[in-house]
Amino acid sequence: MTDSKSSTGHHAAGNIFLLKGIMKTITALMLMMITMADQPRKVLLFYNAEGEQQWKAQMKVLEAARKEVSERDIEITSVPGSARYADQWKKWKIDTSEAFTFILIGRDGGEKLRSNEMVKTNQLFGLIDAMPMRKREMESEHEKP
Repeated sequence: MTDSKSSTGHHAAGNIFLLKGIMKTITALMLMMITMADQPRKVLLFYNAEGEQQWKAQMKVLEAARKEVSERDIEITSVPGSARYADQWKKWKIDTSEAFTFILIGRDGGEKLRSNEMVKTNQLFGLIDAMPMRKREMESEHEKP
């Protein structure tokens, strides 16, 4: 009899231990999501001398949609092709023979879009608005009075 009681006690202790582990995992995931939500989305614009006109045109398109860019919390960073920024070109695996490269980075830090052509705002915003985190943002914006 004492064996079955101690066996039951071990199961209960095991279940509590398992529950604590699950709660720690859930807490860690929630903290990670909160942290990601604080990160802006990023548009990285890489260009060399050949791609400078393309870069200027892309910037003009993004500046014309300043309100929509701001609503989606997009941070735009231009990275010219010079020795000063070589580490960034290498980090993002930019082909130096390409005149222009557009990269969208999500809040999670993952690459969502890469193009060597200009990206239209309807394509950019459509992609972002389809992302789960953005959908939640839009839902919470609609819930506000």
